[in-house]
Amino acid sequence: MENSNPNIVKNLKILLDNYLTAKDSQEIFNELRSDDCLNNSDITEISELDKSQLELELPNGMDHRVLVDMMITHGEKQLQDEKYCNFLLDLSQLMFYAGETAFSLEIAEDLLSKLEASNNFQSIKAETNLMVSKIFWAQAYWDDCNHYVEEARRIFQSISSESGIAKCDNMLGTLYGEKGEFDIAQKHLENALEHLKEDDDTLFSSVILANLGIINTINGDFQKAIWNYKTSVEKLDKLNDARRLSRVYHNVGMLYTRMEKYDEALDEFNKCISLSLDNDYLSNCAIAYIGKAFVYTKLKNPQLADAYTDKAMEISYKINDTLSIADIYKIKAMVQSDLENFQLSEELFETSIRLNKDLDNKLNEAESSAELEKLLDETAKSDDAK
Repeated sequence: MENSNPNIVKNLKILLDNYLTAKDSQEIFNELRSDDCLNNSDITEISELDKSQLELELPNGMDHRVLVDMMITHGEKQLQDEKYCNFLLDLSQLMFYAGETAFSLEIAEDLLSKLEASNNFQSIKAETNLMVSKIFWAQAYWDDCNHYVEEARRIFQSISSESGIAKCDNMLGTLYGEKGEFDIAQKHLENALEHLKEDDDTLFSSVILANLGIINTINGDFQKAIWNYKTSVEKLDKLNDARRLSRVYHNVGMLYTRMEKYDEALDEFNKCISLSLDNDYLSNCAIAYIGKAFVYTKLKNPQLADAYTDKAMEISYKINDTLSIADIYKIKAMVQSDLENFQLSEELFETSIRLNKDLDNKLNEAESSAELEKLLDETAKSDDAK
């Protein structure tokens, strides 16, 4: 915590003092601020690839805020209404994948306000509602996400857009998948495929197949998952879609992790990270860093595992990816357990469980609970473990 804002740290200590005795407050704060609390010793052996990934410097939002604002101003003056609306929608999406979540939402909500004032461009209006739902999905605001998906569906149905309805089902599939309700997620994803005509929208069918691959991975149907991903990669390769392709590489990495093929998993995560760094896709980087960190815990390399969780936390905090943050605490807890810092490990697992409960993420809550149970068993706390 060397780089913490000293005023914030001071105010946090004062706040803690108001709720605890001075002795308890000081003890907790000293523990949380201790140099070795969440930081391990320097990594003695590291590959050039890991070094380059861990030295990633996150972009400063101010670097492009003024540029984008000026682009919007010029676009409003020079573009026809429909083209200008599409321009704003594409800008919102670009900012989202660049990790500027708040800016992405600002642009999308401004566009919705413009579209609400007229009955024109219903398709763009539906797509913008989907864009807003995606932003809220990334932050685990499930009710808001669902609201905007349903609004998009209503508009797509009113203009008889089957592909639009398919997009809504796909979004709902990812929503329920993140919440751990996999039967409902699979039903929505299969419905999405049914709404697509044969050979219609190669890009979108590849996205749905990749999402089905995630469900099949979680359900342990690895052969189906491999087919899903292989087919999706073939389609995305032909389309030269780097962003979606990098995401599928991450998903394949998760599949190999579940299969305990850790070297293959690292290869896929590295492919995801390399492609994402080349194209500034920060959200993809965050989840792949978490994937690598988890693999390194399994390979008993706590230094690299912790280094990757720290970088993942840095990115996830920037893009407000609360789901990833909850997962990072679980991996940090596993690292501390390997280092026999059992009390700290227990507290980190509890933090992960609390966040996942708040986010209504049943699967991640269960995974963190299972890991905490193992820790408590190992530390002779069998009643708590039960």
